[in-house]
Formats: sequence, C-alpha cells, structure tokens
Amino acid sequence: MDAQAWLDADVSAIDGVSGRAAGVLRAAFEIRTVRDLLEHYPRAYRDIGALQPLAQAPLGEPVTIVGAITGWSVMRPGARGRGGGRGRRGLVIAKATVVDDGGDRVEVPFFNQEWRPRQHPPGTRVAVSGVLERFRAALQLKNAKLVVLGADGASAPADVDADVDGDVDEELERIQPAYPATDPLPSWRIARFVGSALEQLEPLEDFLPAELRLRHTLIDLDSAVRGIHRPRDLDQATAARDRLVYDELLCLQVGLQQRRERLERQAAGVENTPAGTGGAAARFIEFLSFNLTGAQAAALAEIGADLARPKPMHRLLQGDVGSGKTVVAAWAMLSALDNGRQAVLMAPTEILAEQHFRTFSEMLAPLGVNAPAGPRLELLTGSVTAKKLRGLLAEVAVGDVQLLIGTHALLEERVSFADLGVVVIDEQHRFGVEHRTRLRDKRSDGRWPDVLVMTATPIPRSLALTVYGDLDVTVLDELPPGRQQIVTQVIPSGSTRRRSLYGFIRERIAAGERAYVVCPLIDKSETLDLAAAEEVYRHLSGEVFADFDVGLVHGRLPGAERERVMEAFRAGEIQVLVATTVIEVGVDVPEATIMVVEDAQRFGISQLHQLRGRVGRASARSYCVLFAGDAVDEAAEAGTLTIEAGAPNPRLLAVGSTTDGFALAERDLELRGEGSLFDTRQSGLPDLKLAKLIKDYDWVVQTRADARDLVERDPALDGFPQLRAEVRRRYGEERLAALEAG
Repeated sequence: MDAQAWLDADVSAIDGVSGRAAGVLRAAFEIRTVRDLLEHYPRAYRDIGALQPLAQAPLGEPVTIVGAITGWSVMRPGARGRGGGRGRRGLVIAKATVVDDGGDRVEVPFFNQEWRPRQHPPGTRVAVSGVLERFRAALQLKNAKLVVLGADGASAPADVDADVDGDVDEELERIQPAYPATDPLPSWRIARFVGSALEQLEPLEDFLPAELRLRHTLIDLDSAVRGIHRPRDLDQATAARDRLVYDELLCLQVGLQQRRERLERQAAGVENTPAGTGGAAARFIEFLSFNLTGAQAAALAEIGADLARPKPMHRLLQGDVGSGKTVVAAWAMLSALDNGRQAVLMAPTEILAEQHFRTFSEMLAPLGVNAPAGPRLELLTGSVTAKKLRGLLAEVAVGDVQLLIGTHALLEERVSFADLGVVVIDEQHRFGVEHRTRLRDKRSDGRWPDVLVMTATPIPRSLALTVYGDLDVTVLDELPPGRQQIVTQVIPSGSTRRRSLYGFIRERIAAGERAYVVCPLIDKSETLDLAAAEEVYRHLSGEVFADFDVGLVHGRLPGAERERVMEAFRAGEIQVLVATTVIEVGVDVPEATIMVVEDAQRFGISQLHQLRGRVGRASARSYCVLFAGDAVDEAAEAGTLTIEAGAPNPRLLAVGSTTDGFALAERDLELRGEGSLFDTRQSGLPDLKLAKLIKDYDWVVQTRADARDLVERDPALDGFPQLRAEVRRRYGEERLAALEAG
C-alpha cells in the first residue's frame, strides 16, 4: 500500500489494533486514521540511559535495567518507629521485584504509590532506572523511574485487550516516547501501535519546497515523521519537531496569505484619503482636550496610508483597556465623512453600542454632529422601536445619516447604505468571519469599504500573526499620561476583611466616587454555590449600603431599564452598581474607582482584566478586589497583588500580578494552551497539533515571511503542487469555504 493510502486507512488496519482499541482511540483522542495516530505526538521523552545486565551493574551508580516484574509486595510500616517513636503516618511502600534477562533480580521500591501494582501487574516488561544499592543482602534501585515496555498477555489486567502482543523488541531504544494516554490504552501500548504503523509506512514524499528546507536546515518529511516517534537521541527528536512545527505553521500561513491575496486581487476599494487641516477628521484631533499618545499618532499614520490606497483596508487595531482605540476609530470614520461617504461601527452588545453612541456624541459635538444642518450620528439596535426604525432605515439608505453605530441589527438585509466608506468592528473576537463579510458587502456596486477591526482584549503577538495573519496589525501599547496603576487584591470569599472593604467603599463613596460589584450569575443556582447578582443586590441594598443608592444591571433586563440604571450610575444617582459581565467592555464612568468581583475564580484572565478596566479611567487611585472561593499557596505574592492564605488559582495570581494586558494574554495562552484556537466558525483555520505559539514564536515569524513570499510569487502555488495539495488536505473543504468567504 502506498504511503498516502496507508495514512488514510482506518486505524484498525494497524497490526495489533483491535476493534476495541480502535474504539478507545476514537473516543479518547479522535484518532480514526493511521495519519491521526501518527499525528498523536509524544508529550515528552524519557532517556532511560545505557542498558546494563544486572550482573555487571556497579553499586552506587545510576543504572538502567530491563526485565519483567515478577511480583509486588505492599508494606505499611508499623505504628512504632525506631527508638520507640511514632513511625511516619500513612507511609505505604510498594516494592516490585524485577528479573532481568540474565535471571538476576532487583527490588524496586516506590513510596506512597499504592496504585503501582494495579497499573503494572506481574508480567509487565519494564525498564527501571535508579542508583543501584545493596539493602539487607538484596539489590535495590533507589529513587527509581519506571518505563513500561509491554506486558505478558496472560497476566494482562482486565481492562487491557486479550490480544496484547507479549513479544518485546529485542533491541530497546534508549529514548522512550511518552504519549497522551488513557487507562485502557497506556502510553506503552500507543507506542506499540505507532511502531507498527511506521513499519508499514512506505517512504513519504516531501511536499516542502527544497529552497525552504535548505533555508532553515530542516530534515526531510519521512525522517521527521519517524524521528518524532522513534528518535535515536534527543537531538533527533528536536530536529523532527522543528520540521513538523514548521510544516504546521507554514500551511496555516499559506492559507491566510492566499486569503489576503484573493481579497486584494478581487476587491476594488473606495477612496477615503484623509483630508487636510480643514477636514472633520483633522478638526476632531484639534478639538481634543488632550494630546495623542505616540502609539495613537502612529496608528493614525498607518490607517491613513491604508485609507488612501485603492485597495480596501483590512487592519486589526488592538490595545489594552484605556489605550484610546475609540479616538482612532472615530478619526477613521470621519475620514469617510470627509470623502462624502458613510461610516458604521458595530459592537457585540447593546450596552457597548449605547456607550459608543454616547461617547461619539460627546466627542463629535464640537464638529456640529447632530446639530441643525450638521452631520447625523444615529444608533441602531434591537431595542429601537418599529416606528423609529422605519424612518432611520430610510435616512441611512439615502445618506442623510452619515455615522451609524449599532449591534448585529446592522447585518439585517433591510439595512442598506447610500455610500458606505468605512466599517469599524469592535470586539472582533465576538464576531465570526461571516459577520465581517455581511457588513462588508453592504455596498451595491461591488466595491468594498475599508474595514478596521478592533479588540480591547490584547492578543499575544504570536496569536495575532496566526489567527489574524491576513490582517495588518496596529498595536496601541501606551496609556494616556496621568493614569495610576490599579491596586489589585485577591482575597478568600469568606475573609473577615470583607467588612473592612465595605467600610472603605463607604469612605470612597463619601468622597464622590463609585463602585462596581460583579457576580458570575444572575439568579441563585441550585447546583452552583456562586454569588448571584439579584441576591447580592438585595443584601447590599437592604443591609450593607442601605443608606446609599444601589443599582442592579444584567443581561435579562429590558434595554431601556439597563440604560436607565447605567445613566443613573454615571450621573451619581446610584453609587454602587451590582452587575454581571454585561459591563465587561465599553462602560466608561470616570468616577468609578472600585471594582469588586465575587467568585472571581469563575472568570477567565481576559474577562477579569476587562472588568478591572472599568475602573482607573481617570487620575484617581483605583482598586480591584477579587474574591475567590478556591485555594492557593499563601506565600504567592507579586507586584501590587495582596494575597491571603487560602486565596486563588493561577489565573487570579496572574491578574493580580500585573495590569499589562499583553503580558496577561501571553500568560493566558500558556495556562490554557492553544487548544481549539482556530474555531472554524470564527476563522476557518485548522487547529495546531504540535506547534506552541509562544514556544515557537520564531517559527511563527519565519513561516509568515515564507508564506507571504511564496504567495506573492505564485498565488495559486502552481509551481508547488505538492505544497498546494498539503494545504488543501490540512484545511479541508469546510475551512477552505470559510477562507474563501474572507
């Protein structure tokens, strides 16, 4: 069978893989084909060292012995130790007897590992490494490590198939791969399946252009696939991984660059060249009460160059909370206005859309926006009444409304524009590819407006170069001057410090400031012991802050009621606002200086960072208190983080240790791993199986440059048919269709 046919064969075709084992592979790891199995890469390697017969092994030195477990004894030292004292409480010693191929035996003790005899029953073939000593006339391995090589079929435990091969390789490899495994299929069995698959695999034809292999000193594909699973040494394992990581990232980047090339080749843009000093965009900057940061000025220059190009803009604007993305977006939208066109901003929630509408109305008032005979700015959400909606849609369609802010309601077919020039999409990660496409296609002449996508959730640069690899990226990495660092404290939910915190909030309210209290749930749950907004609201308004005005806002409230409560909080009529994550982004109340998050362990790093960003938006010192219900090492402390014994988990430690959103994004990626980053619904991109974006950042950069060079020279990869076929295979028809949609 040729190599490609074998790779596409069902995993049950591999010698030794029974129907039951194939079912476990499918259920546990989604391994269905031989290729899937060979892409189930080792998670680590164990160097078991040079092998020696026990009879020749020196005492007092590290040795590795290969043999079979012939029996186990489990001991629990008595209640009385030496000298009449108490023995160590709870100590369990599981001691294996291993007989090597020469018939010599060694005892291998494991402390407090009572599960060992069940996991490695008599008959299990093992390599054991440790320091060889003599104890009470018997040879013993101290501080031993054990690698399972196989098992005798007759002695196999009940959860292992009866068809387990009892034979073992005559020549044991020194480097042993450790695979992600499950109880019915331990690592050593998966290693055997992989070995059988490789034995039946014909030499693989390489799809990577020779120029790229030479440029990066990469080994050939066949050597990499075999070397990642059966390396002769760790250097070979590293070389194999480098090649396979490069392949994974290059195919990803080629797909992205082909999408970019199609967009730029097929699409005709519209002219939105920024006007001179007399234009609305330039006057907007002049009227600001503050100076732009250096990062904002650089962003305007980059976006201005895009707007002046004949091809449509496709740019990602990312920045930390409070870095000034709204000013940049407003300037881009006003550039469309200066060219006689319309601009639209789409936000994921009504609260955020309403906040943008309020902010834009205030910022653009000096330009005469919404004044008699001035440009029109309007809001379109699902809460707009039917009567008002009819008139608004008509005014947008004929161009009487030049600036429009809204939610998903903007995507409806009945929404049409006279001359849409600039599209801004806020919180890009909440919208899929199809949303961007539908808004972009709102022109009737086939030309595309300039598109600026924004995110207030900082993205690690490695991730931005992949998930958004077809976009140009602008980063706002400066905060306006005068902002103070937010003091973050992580405290156990039941801490006695809660009372003093409430007293501190009283003091700050008396000084004219305001506080948020965020809960993970709206109503009390029967199954989850978590803070619920309605219950916390009753407690705070009826007992703790009965002499203040406490408000409640969550996603189930009607839009008009949410807006009434938020407006009262902005105006100071409400001093404490109990909320769910509906206030996570976009809410801007400068007087709010305290953020309290209940059951903070239920939130992700980016959510907590966004919530914390609702305070610290003016010059006053601000505070964020994360109440947590799970435990962590009481000694952990970093930066402005204050921790009490019994407080939180690594995510909370990360949030407490820094206010740098980009550093937190990197830490979040480290903690979560890549996982399913490239959701087909969002991006059309394949998941990564081996590459790690932070660890392999240099390869991310290299493959992006290589992919851009290849696609610029040969967009359809006609000169590289094997690479083209590999990209298509990895993406599949569904993902390719998503990429075609742009």
